[in-house]
Amino acid sequence: MTSRRAFTLVELLVVVGIMGLLGTISVGGYRAMRIGMEEKGVMQNVNTFVRAAYQRAQIDRQPTAVFFWNETLRTATADDNEIVVGKAVAVRRSGRISDVQGQFLYDEFADLDQTYPTDQDEKSRNSENAIYFYPLDKLSDIESATGLKRSKVEGKVYQKKIGITYISGDDGKELDGAALYTYAFKVSDAGGVSWKPGMAYGFEFASIELPQGYIFGQNYKKSYSDPVQEAGTLVFHVGENSGNGMASGSGTGSRTSVLICSLRPGSDGALAVHQVGSSTDPSRRLQ
Repeated sequence: MTSRRAFTLVELLVVVGIMGLLGTISVGGYRAMRIGMEEKGVMQNVNTFVRAAYQRAQIDRQPTAVFFWNETLRTATADDNEIVVGKAVAVRRSGRISDVQGQFLYDEFADLDQTYPTDQDEKSRNSENAIYFYPLDKLSDIESATGLKRSKVEGKVYQKKIGITYISGDDGKELDGAALYTYAFKVSDAGGVSWKPGMAYGFEFASIELPQGYIFGQNYKKSYSDPVQEAGTLVFHVGENSGNGMASGSGTGSRTSVLICSLRPGSDGALAVHQVGSSTDPSRRLQ
């Protein structure tokens, strides 16, 4: 019979140590792989989102803007770190304000009643489903803005009567004013925007929210009572077109990318900012 040699205590400790080391390496390797895959997915989603906003400007031949900010969902406690997420919306220019009367914003040249419920519609008697209303007037001001300004309007439009005065008729005599019915948005929250006739406005057409712990830029608020930290804007204007369906001009502003960072516990347990990468220039061809 073959005799079996008993392991000494030292040998057992060596075997256990090797197994523990292999386990640590496996766990660390898996964690690094998971973080790497997660970061890659975040970057791909942001690049796709920004490129969609840029392409929308070129296809619709209307300027678009992407507004970035970080929002604190939970304040840090003695046991847990704060929870922060990065958010962004893409906005397309939709029209211009032709008149402002109190809470009402008129756009006489848009068929608003064909797009939105009206105050005469029995199904839209309430003021629910508010819509964010963005000023998209001077693109350079939007790109350099440090704050996110947007109003809230009701999710329906109101029929309004406006007067038109003609200078003269066919016989040269002055005519009395005529009545014209148009529709207007009703502002429920101005949000710091002073609307004036001639200002361009826009609506959101896409949005993105990063996974918890990923933010745009490097700054965020730590308090839930003051949760929003703006992270800049990307502006895309209509690029020059050569007539073959391809834009010959870039159509981008002075800023072409946004920085993405992750928040991970540091050596002291508090969250530390780690750079993940910057989005790619959406005007460049995909490789």
